[in-house]
Parts: sequence; structure tokens; C-alpha cells
Amino acid sequence: MDEYLDCLFQYVSENLLLDARVDLIDYNRWNESENTTWTALNAALTPEQLRLVEDYKAACSGKRFLEDQLLFQKAVSLGKWMARA
Repeated sequence: MDEYLDCLFQYVSENLLLDARVDLIDYNRWNESENTTWTALNAALTPEQLRLVEDYKAACSGKRFLEDQLLFQKAVSLGKWMARA
């Protein structure tokens, strides 16, 4: 991703929740569910198991970040193409 797209992507990512179109009720519900589930895992798993889960979550987050960047690049490319048409 070039500097311009990276800057635009960072701006969009940082301001995503400020967008009025985001369903904050659903977002907050899923966020609370994630926190509740993580609390239950912390209580149930051994330290070694928790480390493995944290490693897994980090790998998923890294992959998801790259997928989000790719989706963003494709959306910008489509927008450019549509603007030229």
C-alpha cells in the first residue's frame, strides 16, 4: 500500500466508530460478549493454555489487519474505476 492509501486507511480505521452508520448497539453487544468470554477463559484455562489462546488471537488479528487493508485497497481501486467511467 502506498503512503497515500496507508494514510487514508489509518484515518478511516481510527474514525470508524465515529461514523453515524455504524450500529453501535450491535458493536457494544459484541464487545461485551467478547469481554465476558475472555473473563471465562481466564478463569478456566491454565497459564500455558492462555498463552496459546493469546498467540492464536494475535495471529488472527494480524491476518485480519492485512485482510482489512486488502479490502480497503480494492474498494479504493473500485471507486477510482467508477469515477473514471
